[in-house]
Amino acid sequence: MKKILVAAAIILLAFFFRFNNLNWDDNFHLHPDERFLTMVGTAMKIPSSISQYFDQRTSLLNPSNIGYNFFVYGRFPLILTKYLAVVYKLDNYNDFTILGRQLSAFFDLLVVILIFKVVLLFEKRYRFSCTIKYWASFFYAITVLPIQLSHFFAVDTFLNFFMFASFYFALRVGHDRPLQNTILSATFFGLALASKVTAIFIFPLNLFFLIKTVFVRRQSLIKTIGFVLFYLFISYFTLRFADPYLFEKSNIFDPTINKNFVENIKSLQNMTVKNLDNWFPPMVQWLNKNSFTHSLINNIMFGFGIVNTLFLLLGIFNFQFSIFTKFSNIKQQVLKNWQLIVVIIWVIGFFIYQSLQVTPTLRYFIFLYPFFAIFAAIGINSLNKSNIYRLGSIILLLIWPLMFSSIYFHKNTRVDASEWIYKNLPNGSYILSESWDDGLPLPITYNYNKRFDGEQLLVFDPDTPEKWQKMNESLKKADYYILSSNRGWGSIPTVSEKYPLMSEFYDKLLVNKNPSYKKIKEFRPYYYNFFKLPNDLVDESFTVYDHPTVLIYKNTKK
Repeated sequence: MKKILVAAAIILLAFFFRFNNLNWDDNFHLHPDERFLTMVGTAMKIPSSISQYFDQRTSLLNPSNIGYNFFVYGRFPLILTKYLAVVYKLDNYNDFTILGRQLSAFFDLLVVILIFKVVLLFEKRYRFSCTIKYWASFFYAITVLPIQLSHFFAVDTFLNFFMFASFYFALRVGHDRPLQNTILSATFFGLALASKVTAIFIFPLNLFFLIKTVFVRRQSLIKTIGFVLFYLFISYFTLRFADPYLFEKSNIFDPTINKNFVENIKSLQNMTVKNLDNWFPPMVQWLNKNSFTHSLINNIMFGFGIVNTLFLLLGIFNFQFSIFTKFSNIKQQVLKNWQLIVVIIWVIGFFIYQSLQVTPTLRYFIFLYPFFAIFAAIGINSLNKSNIYRLGSIILLLIWPLMFSSIYFHKNTRVDASEWIYKNLPNGSYILSESWDDGLPLPITYNYNKRFDGEQLLVFDPDTPEKWQKMNESLKKADYYILSSNRGWGSIPTVSEKYPLMSEFYDKLLVNKNPSYKKIKEFRPYYYNFFKLPNDLVDESFTVYDHPTVLIYKNTKK
């Protein structure tokens, strides 16, 4: 009974963190990726027949047929949301996003349960302490990055669940019902690919467990190859069903990938070249950053958490120590613990690989987090097991997720700032905002019968005399200058050689030394009262969408 209550408490805690205020932006759609997905999703139309569903040329579920030729995501999360939106009469701009966020949170909640079941398999094999599976689920339930991504209607939590589910059933192949679990693993792998093509990274791990099971059963090479081909066959047909528009033709036996999708991926790669001649605004933050250092800092400090990471490292260390300190039987220990060794190698290998990429955005590491939680659980379980220690550890571990989740307990900073603007700025004020960011005030309904004019400063354009002539004219004309996030001032000064004038401008503005503009108000996330994020280190995608810092400046020379 006690174990059931503990498991239920963990699920409730995970539910609370994930479903807390999913309408955190008051229907203003402040996440650009989900804003785009919502526009595509609401423009989609349900096919009139199965044959039309699979017809790339005519199906209105295909983004290319409804005016969205540039689409680099998997389509299955969008298709699933669309069907549910139609069934439950939520197929409108606001409700579609909220439904998408609910699904995002739901799938991430399922990961908490899957972690429990994965550790249960390890428990049977390695005689783990029965408490590790509870700790592992708890660690993931309270980890900040999954909590944040659960509040976004994007493909990340869908991808993470389907990838981890495919791993779980691949692991189960060696335990019971090999045929059924192989089919389930392949099916979930296909759904993961239909969510995002980066799901391919889990395939080597799954394949290893599948082939190892076949070898253990002493099957022939031909049977092993047949087993792998069967797995690929199930995955492929699942993918064809879940995302038929990934392929060029409707012929199910023609695996040619859609040419437009390939071109979109190439275009995206061309836009993300790490070169000072690259003027694509989202790339600016990466141009002078050490990708590996950035990945370490962001995953440790923000995504997974400092305390969680200490337990994670302790778990890996203890596991390796238990193997390699027994010099007389290392081979025997390796053979005994090969499953966890392979997982550690894969986790470390992918972390290094992703950390060395040009744009190691924090969310790209999400499908490592279930494994992080498992080894963190091993780490915390290796220490003192008294009730006082456990209670103290839980309180310590809850500090960061509770601080972070305070952004969902309070009004979004952009919404809060917009209300303040309507209440306090004179009617007809001329307000400057910045390109590639959301201008304020937002069009709140109770707008006090005020109207504001304004324009966007093209801050990401090259620092040419023409740009600054226009900038200076706009700055003289405006009454207020509002920075609705750190998208500009958090990235442009990091490449001062590329933006010498903009960097100098921001340096003076942010320390209130600009001769014309003085800060009159700022809106920061609530947890800044206790802990201020170092904006020169933090991943832009972590701060800009759901808890940006808003700075309001007044032109004192008017």
